[in-house]
Amino acid sequence: MNPDQILKQLKLESDLVALAITGLAILLVLLVNRKRLLVKIREWRIQRSLGQIGCEQIRNLVCSDGLDGYFKLDRLALTPDAIVLISYKLHSGNIYCAEHISQWTQLVGQKSYKFDNPLFELENQLTALRLLTGNAHLEGFLFFNNSAQFPKGHPDQVLQSTSIPERFNAANCDNVKPEITAAWELLKAHQKQISPADHASVNT
Repeated sequence: MNPDQILKQLKLESDLVALAITGLAILLVLLVNRKRLLVKIREWRIQRSLGQIGCEQIRNLVCSDGLDGYFKLDRLALTPDAIVLISYKLHSGNIYCAEHISQWTQLVGQKSYKFDNPLFELENQLTALRLLTGNAHLEGFLFFNNSAQFPKGHPDQVLQSTSIPERFNAANCDNVKPEITAAWELLKAHQKQISPADHASVNT
């Protein structure tokens, strides 16, 4: 083997070693961050599911609570028969809940946590929204990701990505009721008019 061939062979081997080291480094990073990556992938899928609800959406609408503060409404979706308020909840584990009890319970492993019944807050947000939309039909739902389980069932106003009603599908948007469209246009106009100062006392 002449010197040129030896140099080419050494360069090839060097390139292969560098490629192998790079591959191992990438694999190590993926293994170390596997849990974080899975969480991000799961969240991307959830946001994709949420984004497909309704004909149009309004995010983070700020509206008066009727007193001295404001609500920031997570997500509003336009559907043929209603404007739908969706409040996304990041609770995982087993959730034990009922419509009218004051607190719900979250069980993660061996630890138990109490949190206020979010349906009460949802109803307050719907009340605030009605100040803007008048008599247009409104519906409200809590959306939990798939890391939450409900061993004893849940109220009808709780949704997950596998239980989004077919009537919320964007394909059903050809015949939106005129009163719903009118209320939706009011909400879009309100979102454009709201000033940064109005965010001072926001309840989320």
